[in-house]
Amino acid sequence: MPQSRGGPLPAVETSSSETGLPEGPTWPSSAKVAGKILFVLPNSGEFGGVERHLLQLLERLVPSDVRIRVICLGVDVLSDRLEKDWRTRVEVWVSDEPKSLGGWVRLLGKHRSTVVVFCYGWIFSFPWQAVFAASLLGMHRRLAIQHLVLPALPPPYPGGGLYGVLRRSAGERARRILGWRFAAYLCSSTICVSDAVRKSLLETLKFSPRKTITIHNGVSTAAFFPDGSRAHAVRTRLGIAPEDFVLVCTARLSKVKGIEVLLEALSLVKRRGIACKCIFVGDGPLKQKFLGEAEALGLSDRVFFQGFQKDVQSYLQAGSAFILTSHAEGLPLSVLEAMACGLPCIVTDVGGSAEAVHDRVNGVVIPPGSAEEAAHAIGYLAAHRTECAAMGSRSRELARTQFDIDRQMLEIVNLILD
Repeated sequence: MPQSRGGPLPAVETSSSETGLPEGPTWPSSAKVAGKILFVLPNSGEFGGVERHLLQLLERLVPSDVRIRVICLGVDVLSDRLEKDWRTRVEVWVSDEPKSLGGWVRLLGKHRSTVVVFCYGWIFSFPWQAVFAASLLGMHRRLAIQHLVLPALPPPYPGGGLYGVLRRSAGERARRILGWRFAAYLCSSTICVSDAVRKSLLETLKFSPRKTITIHNGVSTAAFFPDGSRAHAVRTRLGIAPEDFVLVCTARLSKVKGIEVLLEALSLVKRRGIACKCIFVGDGPLKQKFLGEAEALGLSDRVFFQGFQKDVQSYLQAGSAFILTSHAEGLPLSVLEAMACGLPCIVTDVGGSAEAVHDRVNGVVIPPGSAEEAAHAIGYLAAHRTECAAMGSRSRELARTQFDIDRQMLEIVNLILD
């Protein structure tokens, strides 16, 4: 997957029809896996990209003859979103998060399995004791899926002398790094959802390059596609005219998604006399805060907070462009879904976003934290509708040829069932 920004459009497969992908993947047999597969979800408290990725994976595993169990730490964020016919094959258990190695041994021992997959929303999701417990219990395939770029670590203790040496070699920072490295050593493979995630783990934590691999997130272009009739229905319901320039942001309403930056950018756009509206799809702990900020900025007639929606597609189809002003990412599923719906994307240059969005090719890549840069990108696309539409077409083609969900998931299923 090319990663350079601003260059020519990456080579893509061509076909005489929109659905002319190579012959569909042949899903592997589960004959090598006895017993069940255990997934462990972190204590995130809400449904986000990690959980959506797991649902995509379960969809491919449910038809196999293995039993599947999912442990949700803290809160059950999965059961309500399981398909009804999956519920005889997928068991969901809820547990408090263990605080010690013994606690992890007891928890995983209750759900002993042949394969265990730890779904890391961030590097702090699980301590090294979790993977060590799985090893002690004889779970012979231990996999980690890493969804977020490693945050910046504090610098080593700068002092000299014996105390400084001890702090650098055995202090909290050193112990954490050694713990994460030990957990990675015990894993059969660490799967990263973008090259940026993999690079951060290799360079900062010195994970094994051989065992740390990239399998990009993917999207179903059969489920996400441009649809003018559905776009019209959404715009009519929200009172948005067909000719209006409309941004769509599908994101969890939390600090990491940079919603406050987007609201400030929309305020700048309004003051510059640019006609633009924005639909927010998603829920989260800061929803009321952002509603208040939108009102204080005089944006109440320009922004539409729609909350969590199962049918994200229709809102994306109603947009002119997609925007995500995150402070940190792995490779957002929301960006790939917007691309599949034929939208140019404005994204911040964090994580793997720029691996999907190529600057001035199928969208605009901006630095994180800058409302001014976001406003400039919005104004550019709003003023160049023909170029905006061409970028959207390239987004759709890239999603179709480079981020096909079945091909990406087949690689993960192969690792699990190997």
